[in-house]
Amino acid sequence: MANTVAFVILFCLLNVTTLLTHAASCRSNGAYSPEINPSGTPAILTLNDFGRDGDGGGASECDGKFHPLPQRVVALSTGWYSNGARCGRMIRIEARNGRSTVAKVVDECDSVHGCPRTCKNNMVDASETVWNDLGLNTDDGEVAVIWTMA
Repeated sequence: MANTVAFVILFCLLNVTTLLTHAASCRSNGAYSPEINPSGTPAILTLNDFGRDGDGGGASECDGKFHPLPQRVVALSTGWYSNGARCGRMIRIEARNGRSTVAKVVDECDSVHGCPRTCKNNMVDASETVWNDLGLNTDDGEVAVIWTMA
């Protein structure tokens, strides 16, 4: 009987630990993105498929539409998205290799509400066409870039 009670207590403790770990990993990164520098704002470029069957999770926040390839589109972290103030505007993205491209802001990369897909507060989530224009390998997952309003 004592072994059964000890097993049940251990099982419960492991479940609580797992739940707390998951909850901590899903917490918000905050709505406040770093301040935008007109001469260039450092960011992390990530890959997103904005098409109907893509990993973006639905139609774009700005226009309620999907944006299949080869469109040059991005989602900005919540703070930079600024309640949609940058919807439809073009940004210039420059990679460390010196290559640059312009892309249209069509969505928010949510850095507030957590799981299942959490964006950091300094993300530019871009279509594969943007990555290709920059000469970057999408397998890298995250790449440091600089962006400005175009």
